[in-house]
Amino acid sequence: MATKLPTTVEDLHRLVENERSGHGRSRMGERTLAVLMDMLARPGPAAVQSISELARHNGVDPSTLTRLGKRLGFDGFGGLQDVFRRHVAATQPFYSVRVNEHVSRKGEDPATVLQRLAQSECQKVLAVAGNLDKQAVDAAVEQLTKARNVYVLGLRGTYALGHFFGYFLAAMRDSVTVLGGPGFPIEADLARMKPDDLLVAMSYRPYTRVVVKAVELAKSEGIPVLSFTDAGSAIEVAGRQGTTITSAQPYYFDSILSHFFAAEAVLMALLRRLGPKALASIRRREAFVKAMDIEV
Repeated sequence: MATKLPTTVEDLHRLVENERSGHGRSRMGERTLAVLMDMLARPGPAAVQSISELARHNGVDPSTLTRLGKRLGFDGFGGLQDVFRRHVAATQPFYSVRVNEHVSRKGEDPATVLQRLAQSECQKVLAVAGNLDKQAVDAAVEQLTKARNVYVLGLRGTYALGHFFGYFLAAMRDSVTVLGGPGFPIEADLARMKPDDLLVAMSYRPYTRVVVKAVELAKSEGIPVLSFTDAGSAIEVAGRQGTTITSAQPYYFDSILSHFFAAEAVLMALLRRLGPKALASIRRREAFVKAMDIEV
């Protein structure tokens, strides 16, 4: 439809004007054009809402947004949404844009709000499950199996995800360190990393600068990286630098289950790879838990 791939919101505005004036090379359907115009009128929500949420707002099927992305030259909806995400990152605060969508909905029944949230999260988990790259998961398992030491780094909002991943990883294998705890300087831990270790880095838009710098440092030192992030992110790695497990969903308190699912998927695959070794490690930990009378 377009002579070149639109890379900015301004490009999309010009494309809409061409369509409305009839000068476009290939006219969009009225409904598809209306969806794009709505996204341009609400760039904040267009950047952070899931494909299901945007489709529901516009009264269309999610496949309509997928087709829209492809008509504009992208592989699907994700490429189109990235245009809005870059725009919002440069012009608007991410968190208040996300929260405003909930604050602006007044008078809704609490049960309806919870039901909508549950449906949205389930759809996101299914979307991530359907798009999870099996080769990337296999490569991640290979890294986690072979690394001498594993350092897990997730800060701010992703600290909980990093702690979850590191805690259960440490139950399956030895020498796992979760970075970023109180009183533990990250630079001291990073300085201990060697090329036969592994840095597991977690960050989603908007990225945490310390995590980005840690990944850059690891790459410069020849230390492999396993990153959990979104496509095209500042910590995405490939080839000899490491492996990336991507999620196309926004990461915030109302959109988090799919990211935990991606981490679960890698842990489950690793458990199956380690087999009896993982079982022996978990049983040893259970013995210490029992001896210390930790659990009630």
